[in-house]
Parts: sequence; C-alpha cells; structure tokens
Amino acid sequence: MKDDLRQLGKYQFLALHSGAKKRILAKLIRRLYLNEADCEAIEHYERLRGYDETSPLLPKGAEGLSALYHQLMESIKPTGGAPQILPQIRRLDQLEKLTPFLPFSIYLDQIRSAYNLGSIIRTCEAFRLGSIHLSPFCPSKGHKEIAKTALGAEHHVEIFENARLEDLPRPWIALETGTNAYNYASFPFPQAGGTLIFGNEEFGVSNTILAKADYLVEIPLQGVKNSLNVANAFSIIASSIRNTYETQTAK
Repeated sequence: MKDDLRQLGKYQFLALHSGAKKRILAKLIRRLYLNEADCEAIEHYERLRGYDETSPLLPKGAEGLSALYHQLMESIKPTGGAPQILPQIRRLDQLEKLTPFLPFSIYLDQIRSAYNLGSIIRTCEAFRLGSIHLSPFCPSKGHKEIAKTALGAEHHVEIFENARLEDLPRPWIALETGTNAYNYASFPFPQAGGTLIFGNEEFGVSNTILAKADYLVEIPLQGVKNSLNVANAFSIIASSIRNTYETQTAK
C-alpha cells in the first residue's frame, strides 16, 4: 500500500470510485491508530485530502481516529458488515495497568535483519519478557526498519547495544537444535530468570557460545526445513515462558 500511494496522483485518486477512496483513507487512519507518530501516513492522508476536499479532516487521538475509521467503513458497507478491528485492538492495549517485565535477559547473537529485531522487540514487550541485549554486528536500535516493525515497543523495552554475553546472568539458555537439546515445552525455564540466546538467521547460535551455554533448548519441528524464522521462534518461546510463569504464580 505504501509504494502504491507514493505513485497515486491527483487525477488517479479523483477517478477512483467513492468506496475505493474511502477504503484507502480508512487504511491510513488504521495505521495512525496503531502509531500516531506515523508521519508517512499523515503525509499521505493530507495529500489525498488536498486532492478531494470532501474527505473528512484528520482527527487527533485514538477515539477520534476510531470513530472516523468506522464512519468510513460503515459508509462502504452500511449493512453492518464493517470489520470491527479498532475496538478489539484498543481493548487489548494496556496503557495504565502495565505488567512488570520478567527477569530474563535476551541476547541476540549477530541477528542481521532489522525487521526481525523489530518483531522480537515487539514480542518481548507484548509478553513483558525482559531486556534485550544486541551483540556486535546487530543493527542499531535506532534503525528505521526496527521502528517500522516494533511499532513503538522499542520505547518500552530496555535495549542494550554491543552487549557482551559474559556480562549477562546465568544460566545461559541457547535456543538451538541439537542432539542433547531439551524440548522447550517441558524445559523448566527458571522463574528467577537467566539469559535466553537467539542466533543468526542463517547460521544460528555461534559454536563459541554453544560451547559455553548451560542448556540447549529447541522447538521440535516435523517438516523438511528444520528451522524457523528467528522472530517466529522467539514468539513461541516468549509465549511459553509467560504462560508457565502465569500458571506458577497463580498456584
């Protein structure tokens, strides 16, 4: 959508069906609802509104954005079939009652993709798992592609650059496949915390670190590809640890 909008000129926009124009505006509003600092979405919206001044003014605040989103979608689908996305998202936001972070350090060993890092940061904040420690050769936490996928979560998670594994607490738990690896579903992740180690997208956790790790933990896979995207693997582990912690503390 972003690339298409950059090429969408005045006469092309005006030639669109009314419903198509409203749908484009609604998508931009949804982006702003998720991230009010999305300057690109604001620029696109104001430019398109300049082409067609009958388009509504851009409101401020989550409530106004939500109301306008539903107004536009209802005008496209007046039968009540407009997707109820924004209230569900807002219902899950916790801006006042924040859950404390768990005492885990997450060491990212030479992960090169800023998109993967942004996704990991967002997941770490969502499950309130702990602090993130970037090894040398990881992208900087200020990288623009991290911001695109972290969606503001980078402002709520402690992130340390050029971190040394030796400075992080034991046990060191490396997420990697291996003959002696524990199944993550039955591994007793310590409530007192420790360091979770995730490796490079292509080569995994380095052999040097594997030799020093206290435990090797894996996600058992059944397919031909015996690996997952590192951000996806992180989500599985984060969810498992949080669920285990909640179950134990509820007893």
